[in-house]
Amino acid sequence: MSAHFLPSRDDDAAHASTSLDTRHPTYIVLLFFTCFAFSYLDRQIVSILVQPIKLTLALTDTQIGLLQGFSFTMCYATAGVFVARLVDRANRVKLIAACVAIWAISTALCGFATSFAELLAARAGTAIAEAALSPAALSIFSDIFPPRKVTRASSIFMLGPYIGGGLALFGGGMLLSATGGEAGARFAPHGFAPWQAVFVLVGLPGLVLAALVAFTVREPARREAPERAHVHANETLPPLRDVFAELFVRNRFCAPYFAAYVALITLFYSHAAWFPTLLMRHFHLAPAMVGKLAAPAYMIGGMLGVAAAGLLAARVTDQRALRKVLFLSTCAVTALVPAAIAMPLVAHSTFAILLYGACALAASIAMALAPVPLQIAVPNRMRGRSIALLVFMTNAISGGIGPLAVGYLNERVGGAHALAIVGGSAALASALLYALATARIASTRKED
Repeated sequence: MSAHFLPSRDDDAAHASTSLDTRHPTYIVLLFFTCFAFSYLDRQIVSILVQPIKLTLALTDTQIGLLQGFSFTMCYATAGVFVARLVDRANRVKLIAACVAIWAISTALCGFATSFAELLAARAGTAIAEAALSPAALSIFSDIFPPRKVTRASSIFMLGPYIGGGLALFGGGMLLSATGGEAGARFAPHGFAPWQAVFVLVGLPGLVLAALVAFTVREPARREAPERAHVHANETLPPLRDVFAELFVRNRFCAPYFAAYVALITLFYSHAAWFPTLLMRHFHLAPAMVGKLAAPAYMIGGMLGVAAAGLLAARVTDQRALRKVLFLSTCAVTALVPAAIAMPLVAHSTFAILLYGACALAASIAMALAPVPLQIAVPNRMRGRSIALLVFMTNAISGGIGPLAVGYLNERVGGAHALAIVGGSAALASALLYALATARIASTRKED
């Protein structure tokens, strides 16, 4: 029973209409994790296809930057604001299934783009649809697990960016090679380039995932923590001003916690955008070799970090979960500071890649734990909008500032120093802000 984190008999009776979710919560977590991994595969696949896309569509580096960075993150962040209300009031399972199908089709449509405008529109469709998954899935976890076990479920889910991003680096190159050569020659008479085939191949499996979500998962009943059960017993949707009051007035730790996560994701986006380029420019590695070396370090570091987060936070009571999660995040990000500074500055590519993996490990601990404070501290019908606000801030701020700051400094102090300055500063700011958030827990609530 404990292996599946089953609720009590009273909970089973209360959730008779959602028997699938309460009997098989592990399946739900693994399915949503797979969806999350595919979302990052679809999101980051462009990074390995830059050169063939530029040659086929005659694009500039600025246009490629828009496809990978600002335009994608702004569409993602803005859409998150609109879907957040649906997460708090609508059927979350149907919402996830619809959005997975839309982003799968949008990614496949990238393969049929014949101009920058068409490719940009298809990428926007992918970004907008992906915005619903995280807040909806994390909200569901809060209803099928007690607080002390939400951490484990969320940690598994948060493996998605590392698995999907690693597959984009490693698998994207393999697919590009597989669709070239003789296979590419068969497509050429029809005006279909290998990079277009890659988009179709990575997009279409999402339709299978959408069907699995729609037909094998049921919406769980919304539950409140016992101490909050009376607050929204009438099941009405609280107005947005109440959400902000809950986050930044009652829960005083939220302001530094939000800022800490924004700083952390600034480092994450900076590394994702510029570390492969650093290996190619500074260490003169071929793109294929970059994928073979960087992808395993990224994936293994991320997986170990997420696993460590789950283990470290496992032995905790429901009452102390919030304090421990923030403390563990503080420790992980503090360890990240020297690694983020040293990684771009070492003299050998092997050391750089090892430190890249170490950065992924430390960052992934905090990233895996990031949604848990909101899942624990915020009432049910505020969780979707609270998580969406966090997602909006990290994508709108971090996705724009991080890669842009490194690019700006590249032209003035050099790529290695630019990545060290941006990454190190972001990690240090994040560590200090996480420490402040942890200190404020004591003044917010008693957990003894």
